[in-house]
Amino acid sequence: MSRPATPARQRPAKSRRDTELTFLRLVPGDSAVHRLWAGTKLLVAAELALMVSISPTWPMVAVVAGVVALELLVARIPLGTFPRLPNWFFAVFAISALLSLWSTTKPVTHVGGIALSLGGLDEWARFAVLAVELVVSGALVGWTTPLGEIAPALARLGGPLRRLHIPIDEWVIAIALAIRCLPLLIDEICLLGAARRLRAHDHDPVRGRPRATVRNVLTETHDLLSTALVVSIRRARDLADAIEARGGLSAAANSSGSRFRFADGLVLFATTALCVTTLAVLHL
Repeated sequence: MSRPATPARQRPAKSRRDTELTFLRLVPGDSAVHRLWAGTKLLVAAELALMVSISPTWPMVAVVAGVVALELLVARIPLGTFPRLPNWFFAVFAISALLSLWSTTKPVTHVGGIALSLGGLDEWARFAVLAVELVVSGALVGWTTPLGEIAPALARLGGPLRRLHIPIDEWVIAIALAIRCLPLLIDEICLLGAARRLRAHDHDPVRGRPRATVRNVLTETHDLLSTALVVSIRRARDLADAIEARGGLSAAANSSGSRFRFADGLVLFATTALCVTTLAVLHL
């Protein structure tokens, strides 16, 4: 017996990818990058950022891209780990590229009587690629390092600065709390966004969509902000209780993590040698 055809309006709609941020989320694995000390990864990311800040040229950007790509391959980071950005982000990105054509940076070409700056587009593309590389390099630290190991690594790296009476411990504690709270905040924002999409009140009886009136927008914004504040206060209270139960704020910066090993020394030496050699070749 043949099954009746499903009407077109009853067919399931095409699924879309929701916006999702995956920074500071550990990707489980046992690669060479995962086994490195957290301080080594932070130093490598800092060296790459310093190298491109000294000489932000295309060859230098290519070298940094190669290093970041090698780290991603060795760490075996899947493509699903990268954040899913909303469509408006790419629209703004494309508009900024078009606006860069209106600058006066040479070379300038004329198309239909309109002056277009190819030099401005080149600078925009170079710094856009550079920004993506630095963001991915920083995200790679979070993808391959447990959050509990970052604060002890920062405390150890900033140890020599204590002799200059710099409040390293206070800075480390603030960074540790921010790192711990950011994933929780992202989860709460995503949860509130999902709850907002599931609300089915004030629908248009004809089109079946919510009425986009100013009053409705202001009311939903007020409700979301109030809920976010209440949830954040509750999260902060739970986090404070957990920190107090584990020994207070000093334990957050002094907890044990992985140690500096021979492999870390090789990675730092190779990265430093690459940075120095590349800078020397480009400036000869």
